Amino acid sequence: MTFGEKLQGLRKKAGMSQDVLAEKVNVSRQAVSRWERDETLPETEKVVALADLFGVTTDYLLRDQTETAEPTRRERSSRFLTEHLGTLARILGWAAIAWGALDLLGILNIARVFWH
Repeated sequence: MTFGEKLQGLRKKAGMSQDVLAEKVNVSRQAVSRWERDETLPETEKVVALADLFGVTTDYLLRDQTETAEPTRRERSSRFLTEHLGTLARILGWAAIAWGALDLLGILNIARVFWH
């Protein structure tokens, strides 16, 4: 499969129009159309953005393949965990900072008096 065939398949599988995809990667609809017709290839940063958006590797998008080699379940779950655990870790980090700041200000001690 060519880059354009893979991109079109991924876009349609995601239920996305060319206009929506274009907006998500900050290009024109005509650029997406040219990519899907294999008239042009996107810039490197756009290929990376497309891979991230669809949860595939840049390797998958760029290498011509005779068979569809979509990411395995393990690759998809690994990407999901990496992205979401990172977000959770950042949220917990900010919560710990906020808790520490409130403790330093003595607000937590005042709250403890009301709870006991």
